[in-house]
Amino acid sequence: MTTIVTAVKGIVQYDNRILIVQRAAADSGGGTWECPGGKIDFGEQPEDSLIREIEEETGLTVTVDRIAYASSLMTHPDRQVILLVYFCTATNDAVELSDEHDDYLWADDSMFRQNIAPNILADFEQHHIFRKLILS
Repeated sequence: MTTIVTAVKGIVQYDNRILIVQRAAADSGGGTWECPGGKIDFGEQPEDSLIREIEEETGLTVTVDRIAYASSLMTHPDRQVILLVYFCTATNDAVELSDEHDDYLWADDSMFRQNIAPNILADFEQHHIFRKLILS
């Protein structure tokens, strides 16, 4: 049986930094750094899902600004994830992580490139995301 999952991720900006979160060690992909987000619940609009997921994972309130890019990846031979990635702005930088993540970092361009998972960095490069960000 094949499965297609639709998920959202946020490129959350605050004070010229991007929020990245480290997946919990016990979780699938544990230890890797990513942008916050998650699966869209049935009946949910993508932007509403993203606001909910970011709040659940980080405690942050965000404004969804615009879509950055869409991507697709195979996480298993019979499981495909469609990923909708949005630019977001946080109202503050006071992160309170859920159990899904072990750490967080408000990263500048250099820290982001050093820490983020290679497949995410490749997507950012392919879609020229760094040119569209304001990072010091």
